[in-house]
Amino acid sequence: MKDTFYFSHDYNARNDEKIKKLIRKHKMLGYGIFWALIEDLYNNANALQLDCDGIADELRTTPEIIKSIICDFDLFKFSDNSFGSTSVEKRLDERNKKSINARKSAFKRWKSDANALQTQCEGNAIKDIKEIKDIKEINKENFKNTDEQPKLTVLKSEEC
Repeated sequence: MKDTFYFSHDYNARNDEKIKKLIRKHKMLGYGIFWALIEDLYNNANALQLDCDGIADELRTTPEIIKSIICDFDLFKFSDNSFGSTSVEKRLDERNKKSINARKSAFKRWKSDANALQTQCEGNAIKDIKEIKDIKEINKENFKNTDEQPKLTVLKSEEC
């Protein structure tokens, strides 16, 4: 199966005036096609060829609907014979900046070996495991010679 990636999605996108106009004209079919186009833009570095026939065939609709969704609602930007989205561009830029910063941090931490394996910092993990075992032993000792069990306090919802 192909890798699946996450992209942020404004949960109130349907309330945008441009999207409302799109839905009024093309119903939820238009909204679904809009999000299919956004997904394709993410998969194609925010640039798709303005090929309404090809997109329509892929999304099982008509070229006229595709052309309307792309061109009539000011949802996309155009360059030569392709289109993209300013919000997709902004989010891809944010993702790239985070990736670059993470790579710099890894480079700094591992002193030029950004591909270092996590097992190289195993010392802290082993120390943490030992501390957990020690805590469990202390708890066992506390209740070893008594019939008493630890008491759990149940909070009522208004106490939370």
